[in-house]
Amino acid sequence: MKEVNLTAYENEPISGHTSKGDQPKWHIGTDWYKADHMGYEALSEVMVSWMLKNSTIENYVCYTPVRILASDKEYIGCQSKNFRQEGEMLLPLEKLHRAYYGVGLAQKLAEIPETEERIQYTVSFVEERTGLADFGAYLSTLLELDAFILNEDRHTNNIAVIRNEKDGTFRLCPIFDNGLALLSDLNDYPLTRDIYECIDAVKAKPFVSDFDEQAEAVSRLFGSRLKFYFTKKQLHQEIQELKDYYANEIVERVEMTILEQMRRYGYLF
Repeated sequence: MKEVNLTAYENEPISGHTSKGDQPKWHIGTDWYKADHMGYEALSEVMVSWMLKNSTIENYVCYTPVRILASDKEYIGCQSKNFRQEGEMLLPLEKLHRAYYGVGLAQKLAEIPETEERIQYTVSFVEERTGLADFGAYLSTLLELDAFILNEDRHTNNIAVIRNEKDGTFRLCPIFDNGLALLSDLNDYPLTRDIYECIDAVKAKPFVSDFDEQAEAVSRLFGSRLKFYFTKKQLHQEIQELKDYYANEIVERVEMTILEQMRRYGYLF
């Protein structure tokens, strides 16, 4: 088990806002540390990054599990590298839209009736304001992934681009922040609740609440690019490593959830 002691640092935890509350985070040097807050967010981050490692996607953040000691408290969490370079800032689409139009993107999308229209509006807006000609393909990958991993936290503050403050240019973010996936919120999806009932209860964001409708709409507009290359056996071997950090019942539920999604989304393999 990997451990890191952050007590020696005077840095207070940084609140990482999600649609379900603030997750404790620490930025130490070139590393980010995030602690479990709702259930097993770090396990989700680790497994999603492993799945992306075994996929067609190259631009993603790698997360590793870690036991965090800080201010006389102990957390299970994950560690990742800072993907921003010097002089770069993360710019959520919600903030970018407000800067140009005075209202957030979420408010604007609520005025648009059809799912495809909401997606097309978002892509056109981002490409026009940033010059990123491939944002549609990026968004398609993101939303297909969300459907597979059951990510319920892809709100408009959780889709972002990276802006270079020196020259004003933009680049795409690596795929990151997938902690509220794989039924990780044990308040809403307790271990005692039927796993299939939990899967069916998860709602998508930000364009429509149905994952399949959202993924199919973006794929019709910009194509489908996500493919995975791992097997059930490889999944089992990988997830067993996390039993040093989590109870067997949690690890087994995550494995069962991924196996069910592999069955439902067999075309991604």
